[in-house]
Amino acid sequence: MLHNLMMRTAGIREARQNLSALIADVQKGHEVTITDRGKPVARLVRPRPVETEPFRGRSAFRRRMPSLSKTLSAAIVDGRADRS
Repeated sequence: MLHNLMMRTAGIREARQNLSALIADVQKGHEVTITDRGKPVARLVRPRPVETEPFRGRSAFRRRMPSLSKTLSAAIVDGRADRS
């Protein structure tokens, strides 16, 4: 039940006026639910830790791709021939 103690609710107007304070609460580990006329519309939470490696560039991506049996140009020409 500790999670409930760390959750705060703020209306849209309050969120606009006190965004810095709400962000400070989130940095402390709290969760803030933003409401519009009493209905939840958004949540402010800490970001999740990055779980994947950063993008290393196109060359590393291309090396992981499987080689195709046919070039794209040849596949297009064959596809056009099949429609004729």
